[in-house]
Amino acid sequence: MQKTLLTVLIALFATLSFGQNAEELNKKSKEFLDKQNYKSAVPLIRQAAEKGNAEAQYNYGICYQQGVGVPQSDSIANTWFLKAAHQGWRDAQFKIAFSYATGLGVTQNHHQAFSWSVKCAYQKDVECMSNVIGCYMEGRGTQKNLDSMLVWATRLALLDNPEDLLISVQITSARASLAIMYRDGQNAPKSLVKSYMWFLIYNERKRDFTVLDQQNNIEIIQVLEKQLSQTDKDKAKLEAEKLLGKKLTNLANLYKQDL
Repeated sequence: MQKTLLTVLIALFATLSFGQNAEELNKKSKEFLDKQNYKSAVPLIRQAAEKGNAEAQYNYGICYQQGVGVPQSDSIANTWFLKAAHQGWRDAQFKIAFSYATGLGVTQNHHQAFSWSVKCAYQKDVECMSNVIGCYMEGRGTQKNLDSMLVWATRLALLDNPEDLLISVQITSARASLAIMYRDGQNAPKSLVKSYMWFLIYNERKRDFTVLDQQNNIEIIQVLEKQLSQTDKDKAKLEAEKLLGKKLTNLANLYKQDL
């Protein structure tokens, strides 16, 4: 009985050590990465990846993709990206979706690309959300479905704008695109009120756009307003604030450029 108990305790200790060691190895590898000491980092990344750490698996995939500390191999990189992606690592899901979409190191498969893009999009990755929108709009990797496209375009457009301009501009662009789609009735039911609503939401962060693009949209808004009653404009404002869950704060600059 003592021997059995000892065996159980050893097995339990080994299990706990396995997870702890993987986490510690990954943490240490990132310290070396921060110092750009790849010679010391890569062996630790490999050990942590082999022990099942999702972040390390993703980083090890990057090593193979870029040929850092290991021979360059997109195929092997995808193997590690896939391991991390199955554990829910968002960046890995984006990488494997891109690989399937482009045939990078793997047989091109738009269905797999779409599937992984959706998983990534549910984690609010703007690139993946944009990809899902495009897939539904064009019928790439899935059936063309404009209703689903609008659902994802709306989700993207309602994300909070981060400080990262490259990400923020994609969110603001989604707002402007929805405004144009509803104005023209292209890929969306025509609705001038909804178009104006999305222009009001776009206006909250229009500084992401160039001065020329802002001026172009100002002129579009002014033309649109001539086709709307005051009741329509008030309704659009209320709907915009309802969608955002807060008051609009940049209405005073609707006809001005934000720098």
